[in-house]
Amino acid sequence: MRRSVIAIAAAVLALAGCGGEAIVPEGQGAHGHGASTAAPPVPAASARFNDADVTFVQMMVDHLQLGISLSQVALAKATRQEAKNLAGAINTTQREELATLKSWLKLWGKSESGGADLHAAHGGQPLLDDKVIDGTKEKNGAEFDLTFLNLMAGHQGAAVEMALAAKKDGQNPETAAYAERVVSTRQGQVSQILKIISEP
Repeated sequence: MRRSVIAIAAAVLALAGCGGEAIVPEGQGAHGHGASTAAPPVPAASARFNDADVTFVQMMVDHLQLGISLSQVALAKATRQEAKNLAGAINTTQREELATLKSWLKLWGKSESGGADLHAAHGGQPLLDDKVIDGTKEKNGAEFDLTFLNLMAGHQGAAVEMALAAKKDGQNPETAAYAERVVSTRQGQVSQILKIISEP
């Protein structure tokens, strides 16, 4: 499984370019306090948008909710402090992003869900779903930690892919700025996951 997460992470970093912001500063506590300082708050969106903007935001709403759910499991079960720190930071920042994206869809008069075919039109079903998250609850200790890190690396890698597509095809300036934020912060998370896994 360690090889699989390294392969996923390497693909994400190659796709988005090297670098990225770390989302858990050195010495940060387990619950991710101060995690949102890695990027400024997401602004309210303007009324100008197209279908690509809507699809991206709807997909990210689903994506964020799943990431929050997995992070909450990790906060309860992870044994490595670094994994707990990561889960706490993701839980905090993605809740903030989720509230903002839902407000954008409300402004645009669009539903929060794009329907069953939303992901199918963009490469198939997501790596993470409720069933997969429930399955992690059966794991403990080092096995849970590595499973969480592996799943989160792939999950955040998918966010980078969605964001790159949104930057290319979207029209809304705030959506484009958010997509850029997603590329940077998720790339940083994947780099951080690699560091955690490589440490004994």
